[in-house]
Amino acid sequence: MIDSENRVLLCRAHGESSWRPVASRVIRILPSRLSVIHVLDSLFSHWFLARTPVVGSYSPLQDRNIPKESTRIFVVRHSKMRSLSLRARFKTITDADYVWHPLSNVEDEKFDVYPRELGPFLRGYIEGWIPDGVITLVE
Repeated sequence: MIDSENRVLLCRAHGESSWRPVASRVIRILPSRLSVIHVLDSLFSHWFLARTPVVGSYSPLQDRNIPKESTRIFVVRHSKMRSLSLRARFKTITDADYVWHPLSNVEDEKFDVYPRELGPFLRGYIEGWIPDGVITLVE
């Protein structure tokens, strides 16, 4: 999620140093350009409905000892999201930190973010030089 001040909502599990996009389950509603987003953390008590025009598909370089991992990143403007109360949740304990980080920090080489290419990908979305649709991020 990106807010109107170009801050990015990132999370990290307690004890880890790397910040990551918020883990979510995204259900595309075809043929429309809407998606239902379910954030996979008990801190968030509801689902969201949003337009998700840009999708980053990130596949890190293959390591012989590690199975191939692929991540899909959906970019959503915070102001374009609407809450949907589909079911209540009772747990409110979270094992992660959530922080709005300025995009300039996420782009900084010293900022510990995964995937490393997240900052330029989001900048391209905001400035319009990454088109709507699926794009592949390469390590």
